[in-house]
Amino acid sequence: MKLSVLGAGAWGTAIAASAATRHPTLLWARDAAQARLIAIAGRNERYLADVSLPPSLTVTADRESAIEHCRDGLLVIATPMSGLRETLAA
Repeated sequence: MKLSVLGAGAWGTAIAASAATRHPTLLWARDAAQARLIAIAGRNERYLADVSLPPSLTVTADRESAIEHCRDGLLVIATPMSGLRETLAA
């Protein structure tokens, strides 16, 4: 099953890292610079610095590709409550 996780904070990153060990998983970050840093470093230095991300985890700032990735799978929304309305509206 393909999964996409919207939200690259600590919670979203932890969910995506765990899921990526068993399923094709894509982590969406709303900030393109943050997505690039996570992908390059193989960890989310800002929110979960001590956790190495599995190489199978894909990171993007492209919301449409994140949604398309999980079209027949599971979409997890892991944004803070303050960003939930904006994420759902988009």
